[in-house]
Amino acid sequence: MRLLFVGISFILVNIWVNPLWLKIGQPRKDGRLIYRELFSLKQMLAFLRQAVEKIHEVVEGIYLPSA
Repeated sequence: MRLLFVGISFILVNIWVNPLWLKIGQPRKDGRLIYRELFSLKQMLAFLRQAVEKIHEVVEGIYLPSA
């Protein structure tokens, strides 16, 4: 289970790095200048959470029937 979570985290970080590199980073002669503060990992994860909540119903609580 831990290996699954590590794999998911690697995928999420790679998804985050891609727009940083392609859209936010500026090419320079000695590499690329990346502005991480413009699109943080925490912000991307919040966007993903909102998208999943919009698609799937959020469960607020679980109630057991009384016997």
